[in-house]
Amino acid sequence: MTGPRNDRKTDPNRVMNQRAVQNPNRKAWLLASGLLAVISIVLFAFSIPIVAAWAWIGIAFQVAIFAALLVNGLTGRRSAYQGYVFAVLLRVQAAVALLVIIVIAIAAWMPAS
Repeated sequence: MTGPRNDRKTDPNRVMNQRAVQNPNRKAWLLASGLLAVISIVLFAFSIPIVAAWAWIGIAFQVAIFAALLVNGLTGRRSAYQGYVFAVLLRVQAAVALLVIIVIAIAAWMPAS
């Protein structure tokens, strides 16, 4: 990192300096998370006949992460910290969905022994 330490507070690329994190809109975060959860769960449900275990693991994680976002949205104080928690949970939700889809795709293309 270069520059003085005060640049951290004004750097628009830092997550904590984003407007959506500083003043979180609960409905927007929950809508984005819910949409991601629904799409992921539908994809996982279609893959249950292929790899049931991984599909159910993906469904369980999506439901659990959406529940955590819902709890944060309904019980958390509206602050930059709540926005940061929203951002981290949504990032984890997307990463888990992608990872599970990749594992299911690899398992679907593997030859049966």
